[in-house]
Amino acid sequence: MKKLFRTLALLMAATSMFARADTFEVGGKTIVVPVPQGFVRVTEDMTAVNRFCEQIAAADPANDTLASYILESGVPTARAGEIPPLERTFILKVNRQLQNLTVGKNDFAEFKKIIRNQNDELLKNANPQIREGMSKMSEGVSQDFDINFAMEISQMVPLAPHYEEENAIAFSMFANYGVAAEEVKKTNIVAATSTYLNAAGRVLFLYSYGPQGDLGWTRTTSRDWGKRVMESNTQPPP
Repeated sequence: MKKLFRTLALLMAATSMFARADTFEVGGKTIVVPVPQGFVRVTEDMTAVNRFCEQIAAADPANDTLASYILESGVPTARAGEIPPLERTFILKVNRQLQNLTVGKNDFAEFKKIIRNQNDELLKNANPQIREGMSKMSEGVSQDFDINFAMEISQMVPLAPHYEEENAIAFSMFANYGVAAEEVKKTNIVAATSTYLNAAGRVLFLYSYGPQGDLGWTRTTSRDWGKRVMESNTQPPP
């Protein structure tokens, strides 16, 4: 009887995990993406939130947004046609120029070099005070840096990559995030982590957003989400 209960428990867990994953067609290949733990994918019946997410997606013409995710606690509000607090969110994207390409491990190694060089260039061209402060934060030397001042004169301040594997690279940033609703404009500084993956030969962009003080949370959750995505798909070709 105990063995039967264990088997049933495993089957229920497997069914739950399967139900908590979405599949996407990326360049003719099916990619499985587990839903971030504690979050729910935004659907059309969440009218106000869905419309807001579509506006955000339209502001990024280089990438296609496959899915946006909000906290489970916000679902009743979202389905009632209102917008719940969106301080913590996830977004899944693919680059329009890359989505039809099969990317091997060597190709992705070159891609990671490009990402590092681009971030280095952004930091190099930043205000000297910002450059020094962000460099110290990236190296873990100091957290004493006035992010509010930095964001007054910059839209995005990137940090050096903090997580890298053969098929993954992640870096964080502070972004000056402006929202306009009902003729009221509001600017927030948010913490964000971008994790780029090579899952089954397709490059995915995973974004984790949180309040300014949640940089560590965005890093941890983005890394965990990325690992689950990689485990759910085949390895990319060499």
